[in-house]
Amino acid sequence: MSAPTQAPAPIQASVQAGEKTLERIRPTRFIAFKYYLLILISLVLAAAFLLLDPIKNYANVDNSIMGLSFDVVAAIFLLFIAFLAFVGAELIRYTTLYLITDNKIVRTDGILSKNTQMVPYTQFKAIDLHQSLLERVLHIGTLKIDTGEDTIKIETISHPKRLQELLSERLGRLSYSQQPNQK
Repeated sequence: MSAPTQAPAPIQASVQAGEKTLERIRPTRFIAFKYYLLILISLVLAAAFLLLDPIKNYANVDNSIMGLSFDVVAAIFLLFIAFLAFVGAELIRYTTLYLITDNKIVRTDGILSKNTQMVPYTQFKAIDLHQSLLERVLHIGTLKIDTGEDTIKIETISHPKRLQELLSERLGRLSYSQQPNQK
């Protein structure tokens, strides 16, 4: 058996001793949809430059760059753009983490500039689930947690209804345990 995984340093510092971690979630790749769309467009254009040869030699004009035709250079550039978009998309997904404990939610994101948001359950006012038609088909969605003063979004996670029910259950237990005993 493998040893339990350690939370990254910013999250580990925000989890108190004795606090139980209920869920550790990363967003789906849908969070970087626009990057994946850029990859698709770049690959289609690169293929068009290589296969269709859209720029012909008109008259006696030399359209080569460092011995390569302009079509090949444009295709290489577009493939490089696709690679950068892929790296950017995966970095966004990898550096965003949601930690659900028995007392609070912690969201961290960022590479060079780290952002950490902590919201204890006692501040929750509402837990809303947002899903487009495509997101419902793919079983992903975004939870928006309102605290009255601020909101925290748990974006593009798989099976968001399950997490919404878990948080609502935790919130129900918390509110029940805070009520005074009535005789």
